[in-house]
Amino acid sequence: MKQNPILIPEISHILCSFVDAKDLLNLALTCRALYHTSCFRLWNTLNPKSHRILRKIKNTLDHTSAYNKYVWKFCLSSKQDIHHLERFFFDHFLFPNLRELKFSNAAAQDHILYPMIASAQKSLTSLNLSKCYCLSTAVIKPLLSMPPHQLESLVLYGCGKMDSQVLVEIIHRHCRTLKRLRLTDVNDAIMDAIQHCRKLNDLGLEHCSDTTLSGASLTRFFASLSKNQVQLTHLRLRDIDSLTCQHLRVIAKSPNRASLVHFDMSECNRINAEGISWLATECINLHTLLLAYQEGLFIQNCHQLKHVDVSGCRLLTDHAFFPLLDAVDDNLMKITLETLNVSGLDLLSPSLIYQLLSKISSLQELCLGVTYDLDEADNILHCINHHDDQQRYYMDTEKFYTICKLPFNKTSLIDSGRKRSTLYLHLRHYHHSLDGIDDQDIEHTTTTLPSPSTWNLPSL
Repeated sequence: MKQNPILIPEISHILCSFVDAKDLLNLALTCRALYHTSCFRLWNTLNPKSHRILRKIKNTLDHTSAYNKYVWKFCLSSKQDIHHLERFFFDHFLFPNLRELKFSNAAAQDHILYPMIASAQKSLTSLNLSKCYCLSTAVIKPLLSMPPHQLESLVLYGCGKMDSQVLVEIIHRHCRTLKRLRLTDVNDAIMDAIQHCRKLNDLGLEHCSDTTLSGASLTRFFASLSKNQVQLTHLRLRDIDSLTCQHLRVIAKSPNRASLVHFDMSECNRINAEGISWLATECINLHTLLLAYQEGLFIQNCHQLKHVDVSGCRLLTDHAFFPLLDAVDDNLMKITLETLNVSGLDLLSPSLIYQLLSKISSLQELCLGVTYDLDEADNILHCINHHDDQQRYYMDTEKFYTICKLPFNKTSLIDSGRKRSTLYLHLRHYHHSLDGIDDQDIEHTTTTLPSPSTWNLPSL
């Protein structure tokens, strides 16, 4: 007698992949063969978006542990306020096969997260505890009893209470598998331990004073990157007191510099225009460059640059952007810039803002910041929408006064004579704000926003 194909796990997984999440529960009740596969798909990823959903999950787990084994990924963001939850709320959130745990919440305590991590020691590969400011070293000690070289991602942004020696031991224990590492307030010992992570492609360090992290330690680290041919793609060095232009030069001369696509060195006060120039000239594959509160800008040499943040660089004037505009006028290179954050740059003229929007066709979002003169922004919008028959822009106030290009080109969408109430448009309700659009046009309109701004990019 031939085996029923549905009983083959691979086939049942394929069948369930075509079923909508809302119908998986009904599918689970049809037969035993599809029950486990449907439950796995229902419980595989838990990412509660509200307290109502979170409490429903708790109520289910309180009455049965049958579903705990199906959970591979659990995420709880900082948007969920857990202050008012009872102390033992998460006692049954123990998932033995958990692979990824992301718990980013300022109210998180050791008694919540320690049992979760300890119960998933044999399977956990990714741990993100960013913005959990109240945690102590005890919560990450289970990582030392995990099988060696298992952890692939460790994010501890904001966890400044962690013992440095424990972090060093964790990094050494998993150095062969760690690909992502993001830490706050590291010292020389931690930096030297990171040198042994040969597969590292995503490194983030923030708020490191020169009394704990020395320039010599950074020099040794960047030299080891070149020697070991580490392919870093994302590098975030935010508010690092000991970072200098010489370190940028080492990065720029590294044989693996072409792999770098995202670089954030905001608030590094010892960086000057020369160091940024080396970086921009040599790292030609950079897509994202975040230079908040820096002095210089040399983006004309980065042919592939898509996202730039120069917010707070108060010394920048129109002249800093002239080379970019000249390159566009002379067709010297293809500009792919999509988002630009110039908030806090009080010396920029409205004329330059207009030129950036009108000449750089790829530009989707330009952030002016909440302190920008709204009358000036209104005039810029009026001019660009009045003179350009193809591209239409609106102001998104929820993105800190960002001028955005509409996700579709309709010359009749915005009347150039409209008042500010129409120009300051929110996508979720602009179908009600715009006149003269047929229902048929709305039905066939793509309503996705342009690419994410620099402030909405994955945090490093």
